[in-house]
Amino acid sequence: MSEHRISESQPLWYAFVTRPRHEKKARLSLDGAGIENYLPIRSVLRQWKDRRRWIEEPLFSCYIFARIAYNRRWDVLTSPSIVRIVSFNHTPAPVREEEIETIRRILTTGVEVEVQPGLLPGTQVRISSGPLAGLEGMLMGQRGEKFFVVHIPAIGKSVLVSMGDNIVEAV
Repeated sequence: MSEHRISESQPLWYAFVTRPRHEKKARLSLDGAGIENYLPIRSVLRQWKDRRRWIEEPLFSCYIFARIAYNRRWDVLTSPSIVRIVSFNHTPAPVREEEIETIRRILTTGVEVEVQPGLLPGTQVRISSGPLAGLEGMLMGQRGEKFFVVHIPAIGKSVLVSMGDNIVEAV
């Protein structure tokens, strides 16, 4: 997450959490209120017992983006389909314009996309809780497990720690 200084009156993109399966209703509500929003939609081929059909579904389940000034966040939060604004450490987390445009561009190409939850292996992280809180390293994966890695370049060795109950956050 990049550091943004929150301006009360400058419009920025924010992510909002919606009620489950209410993303399209949230979009209609925000459109009706004249609030600029973006709901990334992808086409997916679904298989039922008797048929196959292409359907449109949100790329990110339970999320919608709105471009608003922070002091107008209540205009979005009063929608019955919106639950809360996405925040980290009780601070709203603006989404960069470039990230929104990247998502738009990818979805216009028609390439198949997949959303990966959580942090990906290779991400520089800090352990935020547990007995190793405060340590920084890299998140790695092996055989379906995630490991925290501390590399010691002077001796050319790395220490792998199974994540277990440790919680990590991106640095």
